[in-house]
Amino acid sequence: MKVKKSEHKLNIKASSPSEKFQTANLARCLYTMLMVFVFYYFQLPWIVAIGSVHLVFAIVWFLLIHYDLLVEEEIWWSGYVPATFDLIWLTVLAFGTGHITSFFILGYLGSIALSSMSLDRNYGIYNAFLATVLFSAMGFLVYFEILPSVNILMPAVKPTLMSIFISSILLGGSAFIVNQIVSKLFSSLTDVNQKLLAIAMTDPLTGISNRRSFFSNLEIELARKQRSVGPYPIAFLLFDLDLFKSINDTYGHEFGDQVLIEFATVLKTSLRKQDFPARWGGEEFLVLLSNTDLDGAIVVAEKIRTSFHSLSFYAKDKRIQCSTSVGISVCNEQGINPEAVINQADQYLYEAKRNGRNQIYSEKNVPF
Repeated sequence: MKVKKSEHKLNIKASSPSEKFQTANLARCLYTMLMVFVFYYFQLPWIVAIGSVHLVFAIVWFLLIHYDLLVEEEIWWSGYVPATFDLIWLTVLAFGTGHITSFFILGYLGSIALSSMSLDRNYGIYNAFLATVLFSAMGFLVYFEILPSVNILMPAVKPTLMSIFISSILLGGSAFIVNQIVSKLFSSLTDVNQKLLAIAMTDPLTGISNRRSFFSNLEIELARKQRSVGPYPIAFLLFDLDLFKSINDTYGHEFGDQVLIEFATVLKTSLRKQDFPARWGGEEFLVLLSNTDLDGAIVVAEKIRTSFHSLSFYAKDKRIQCSTSVGISVCNEQGINPEAVINQADQYLYEAKRNGRNQIYSEKNVPF
């Protein structure tokens, strides 16, 4: 059996919390840029200045998330800072377009909700409170003529105290409602995405990872090896259940499935957390041992082999013992093609079966 990574490499990638907000953050940048040009056209330089500051912030925020420089679920300002900047700009935007009467505001409320949420929490209450305070403050400044009345859509009209109160409450409530709706939507989409990803990367029978998932984790392990300053061997253990076709033909596929499930259980209970087992196909299983040399790999393989061989299965009132053969290869040097190393394990597995099965075979068995 020759391994061709290109045929099995997983194309589905789990999206990180940061990636989910990139579309919203890009929309925020483009929207802000558009509004800066609008106010520049209407010759309102102080609003243009505030919008330009917000645009710079939006671009910086976009780049920070794009290059994974933020840990959104850990840093408190990953939500509060963008929410504050957004709401300050929204207040100025509403002031310049006629307070809460402008349809521009409704479009921007969505970006507030999208860009100010983390994976497991949202900032709806904070958004609602800050929006109410900012809009009422801006309204009072206009009412008491500290700021001039500005409106690019219609003739400027001095607001009344009642309109200030109602518009501020409406905006704060809108910010809260939109945030809650989008938060629940993201939560539902996240759950669905995680379930689909689990299905795509898990063998349905045994519950361990499949070949696609193995290649995804192999890439991570190779990157870890490349970053390591010292030796970082990666061992591959390729198992094949002995005479499995005969077991299926004699006792039925249901019995064979149970044997596969029990072997997967032995793998899971015999390995460390950093090791990675996967069902390679049929009755074959491949295990990646992180930072493990050949001697260590042989110890682990022997533990798995003997544990599985000690199990007793019963079919047709008959006690049955199953066994497995193992081929071991180790990737020691940088730049070695891991596919070639896995293929070497496959060759050693063939030798183990050719020499009597229920045994381990590696380069130590090769005569010099």
